[in-house]
Amino acid sequence: MAAEPPEPTANAAGFDPARDDVFARIAGRYDLMCDIFSLFAHRHWKSAMVEEIVRAPGAVLLDTASGTGHIALRVARRQERAAARKRIVATDLCEEMLGVARRKLAPPGSAPEFRVADAHDLRGFESGSIDVYSMAFGMKICDRHRALREAFRVLRPGGLLLCLEASHIPAAWLRALYLRYMDWCLPVMARLATGGDRGAYDYLLRGVHDFPDQRAFCDDLRGHGFTAVGYRNLSLGIVALHRATKPL
Repeated sequence: MAAEPPEPTANAAGFDPARDDVFARIAGRYDLMCDIFSLFAHRHWKSAMVEEIVRAPGAVLLDTASGTGHIALRVARRQERAAARKRIVATDLCEEMLGVARRKLAPPGSAPEFRVADAHDLRGFESGSIDVYSMAFGMKICDRHRALREAFRVLRPGGLLLCLEASHIPAAWLRALYLRYMDWCLPVMARLATGGDRGAYDYLLRGVHDFPDQRAFCDDLRGHGFTAVGYRNLSLGIVALHRATKPL
C-alpha cells in the first residue's frame, strides 16, 4: 500500500525550535542582520506598525515573537509622553533574544514586560484579556493556524490583531526579480553577518517564498473568525501589514 502524502504544513519556513536553536545562536547579531537583510527598510515597516498600535484603543498590548523587542520598545518610546499608555507585554520563545531586548531598556517608565512564551500556546494569558495583539515577521516561522487560534482566544471582543509579514509583490515580473535577488544575495550577506551559520537565512528564504500572499492570508484570518480583515502593502508589497478584529 502506498504511503499517504504528508499533510501540508502551515509553517512556511519549516522551522522547528525544538530541533534548531538558531535564534539563540544569532541573538547578539540579530539586529545587524535585520538591517543587512532589508537594507534598513525594516525600520520603516516596523514604524508603520507601531503607529497603528499606538492609535488603537485599549489598555493592553501583547507583542508575540518579539525577538529583540523592536516593536515593544518602539511603542514604549512613543508612549513616553502620552497621557494614556498601554501596558506592553512582549513574548518570545527564545530567552537569548529577550535578553538582548532587556539590555536595550531605557530607565523604567512605560517599559515593556518581557516573558518567555510560545505564540502557539499562550496559556499564561487569559481568554479575552488582550486589546491589541501584534506579531512582526514571526508568522512565517510559526504554524500560523495554531498562532491565529491563540490570538483569537486571548483578544477581547473588539480587539485588534496586527501582523507584519513578508508578502507577494503584485507585479509577477517584479516579484520574480526580487526572489532572484534574495536567492542570490541573501546567502552571501548572511554568511558575512552570521559567520557562516546557514540556519537563519535558510528559514528566511523559505518563508519569503512560501508564505501565503496577501489575499490568502486574509482568508486564513477570516477562517479563524476574524472580521474587518484587510492589509496595506509596504515597499511595493515586499511586506504587508495585516489587520483584523475579533467580533463583538
